[in-house]
Amino acid sequence: MKLKCRAAIEQTCKSCSMINCDYEIGLEDKIDKLQKLFPSCEIDQPIRTLALESYRNKAKFVIGGTLENPILGIPSINKKFEITSLEDCPIHNDKLNKIALFIKALIPLYKLIPYDIKSKKGEFKYLILTIGKKTNDISIRFGMRSLESYDRVKKMVLKLQNNFFEIKVVSFEVQPKHAAVLEGKTYFLTDSKFIRHEFNHFNLLSSTTNFFQINSEVAQLLYQNVYDRYKDEDINIAIDLFCGVGGFSQAISRFSRKVIGIELNENAIECAKELKTENIDFYCDDAFKFRDYHTEAVDLLIVNPPRRGIGEKFSKLICEIKPKFFVYSSCNPTTLKEDSNILMNDYVLENVIPVDMFALTEHLEVLTFWKRK
Repeated sequence: MKLKCRAAIEQTCKSCSMINCDYEIGLEDKIDKLQKLFPSCEIDQPIRTLALESYRNKAKFVIGGTLENPILGIPSINKKFEITSLEDCPIHNDKLNKIALFIKALIPLYKLIPYDIKSKKGEFKYLILTIGKKTNDISIRFGMRSLESYDRVKKMVLKLQNNFFEIKVVSFEVQPKHAAVLEGKTYFLTDSKFIRHEFNHFNLLSSTTNFFQINSEVAQLLYQNVYDRYKDEDINIAIDLFCGVGGFSQAISRFSRKVIGIELNENAIECAKELKTENIDFYCDDAFKFRDYHTEAVDLLIVNPPRRGIGEKFSKLICEIKPKFFVYSSCNPTTLKEDSNILMNDYVLENVIPVDMFALTEHLEVLTFWKRK
């Protein structure tokens, strides 16, 4: 299996560093690197990406060029102040690419002046589009330097929705800083703030500023693996830390008496609470404070932290809490290994499952199952 990449993209974008490799060979290389980090563990069969074309449910663009000739793309890998066009990325969902091109054509009409990195002038800084699993609902984030173009973007939204009925959520974000920061004060230009994603046994909501796994089909398999492993265990209390919009929480709520999900991102917790079931409680707080919400015995603890991992202090805290079972889903095998060195003092690492969430790149999600000694 090999993606037929566009020649222009191959030369200008290096994000998919394995785009010219046979898929199985590339995945094997990533698994070999994982094995070197965990030499004493047997690596399980990987969760593979099911389709290489259009697997990303999110398309993220930096805006450059001029009002007459705008560019949607990424920072140039060769020239400091330039933006390289990336308007037909083969791993973006096709519908997102089409909408992005439509927006590009509207930029001059609505006078959305692209932000110029060198001069620090202009308004339109970034554009992020997301599509819902199965529903095909779409959310759009317009990242602007100020409110100057607010009314014009609001008028543009009507035209967008007239041409693409799938567009349900649009936000206008103000980010005045001259920095690579893709978030700011948010104003919603639509009545709805959420798009829906339909998984096999539950639904999830996402909005415009929360984390969501970029490969929906692989995410479904990720959640299913956790369910399959623990569905026959006696799980009374389960805690899901860094829970995001509640994917793991929803999966394990099917066999747990009580689930507590904790996440610092307010937007993500709002999404999670909107669809929560009776046996799940979500809280917006630092994951480190999870004992403020439950002090009794924990049967199953799940963490899905950012790339930095959970760190020494958090790893030791988990050992002190003594959950019967522990799940660590990591997007950075290196920090997972560092944390594992501490966790192995009190836990047996039962399974190491490579999850190819980021196909054609060097990145690898890793799902690990632990049991208290």
